[in-house]
Amino acid sequence: MTHKIPSFVSIVAVGLGLFDLLRGIMHTVLVGFAAVDRAGLDLSGPTGLDQVMLMTAFGASNLITGVALIFLAFTNRKGVLVLLATIPLAYLLAGMGMSYWGTELMGQGEFPGLANMKIYLSVCMVTLLAGLFGWLRNRGLATTILS
Repeated sequence: MTHKIPSFVSIVAVGLGLFDLLRGIMHTVLVGFAAVDRAGLDLSGPTGLDQVMLMTAFGASNLITGVALIFLAFTNRKGVLVLLATIPLAYLLAGMGMSYWGTELMGQGEFPGLANMKIYLSVCMVTLLAGLFGWLRNRGLATTILS
C-alpha cells in the first residue's frame, strides 16, 4: 500500500532530511558559530552554558529528524507522512509554550533561520496534504470524497 503514496513525497523527505542534517550540524558541531555569529547571542553571561546546552539539544533533535526523514523516504512513505504531520504540530506546541512562558521575557537573538523555518514548515504541510490527496486518489477515494 505504501507504493500508492506518490513518489514526490520521498523526494521532498530527502530534501527536508538533508536540511535537518545541516541544521543539526549548525546547532551541534558549529554551535558557537551559530549562537554568536549567526543568532547574535551573548554567551559570556551566566546563562551562556544554558543557551549552548539548549541549542545542542535542539541540534541533536534535528539530526534525528533528518536521519528519520531520509530513512523513511527510502523505506516507508506512510512513515514520511506521519513525520510530516508531526513536525508542524510539534512546532505549534513549541510556539504555544513560548507564547505562554515567554510573555514577560526579553530576548537578544536575531535568529536568521526563522524565515527558513517558515518555508520548511510550509513544505511539510503542502507535501503532507498533496501526498494524502495523491494516496486517496490512487486508492479511488479522492473522487468519492470530493463528489
